[in-house]
Amino acid sequence: MIGYFCNYLSTSDVNSGVNITFSVSDVKSTYKDATLLPKWKAFQTVIFLERDDGLQDSSKIAAFDFDGCLAKTAVNITGPNAWSLMYPVIPDKLQSLYNNGYKLVIFTNESNIERWKNQRQKAVDSKIGRLNQFIEKVKVPIQVFIACGTGKSGKAGTKEADPFRKPKPGMWQLMEKHFNSGITIDMNQSFYVGDAAGRKKDHSDADIKFAEANGLKFHLPEDFFAA
Repeated sequence: MIGYFCNYLSTSDVNSGVNITFSVSDVKSTYKDATLLPKWKAFQTVIFLERDDGLQDSSKIAAFDFDGCLAKTAVNITGPNAWSLMYPVIPDKLQSLYNNGYKLVIFTNESNIERWKNQRQKAVDSKIGRLNQFIEKVKVPIQVFIACGTGKSGKAGTKEADPFRKPKPGMWQLMEKHFNSGITIDMNQSFYVGDAAGRKKDHSDADIKFAEANGLKFHLPEDFFAA
């Protein structure tokens, strides 16, 4: 299955880049009316984790979705404690990648942060709390980007999807251009792992399309974390 999805991607499939104008002055410690937990910041419709101790920028990127890939969660249950490891081998696997010079990055969508206007703080605390606990559990420094925007909406999808929300390439390009110390990424060694691959049982094809849009090799989590 891995080979099928990896071969599915080609440089001719890569979408045109998103024009991102990044400025430190645009970085905030709140997302709209929600206060962010320590070490977390917001830029436009993205919430990101400030650099953790030990995180090293690299030409080799090991990127992952969060829900359904690294963490087992449920859409109808909220809270920072409402998660568990998707696979028991995840801590060892991530540690091995880190020891081999990879920078670990999580790219995750969370449109509830945008949509829950009356409960935005709850949505923010739930998502960031889970990510904080996950990083503490695996004991490996990880860079994190959360896309808070929504997909196409309105009649016949008249409102364009947020440029940072997967499958749009914005989160990857933000990392590549502004959060990797200018290091050129080796696309032959870098990859993305996610569960939304457009299969019958999947909720969407956002992950495989995100990989395609950025020219990344794609792996399914059940294959990548196979014992």
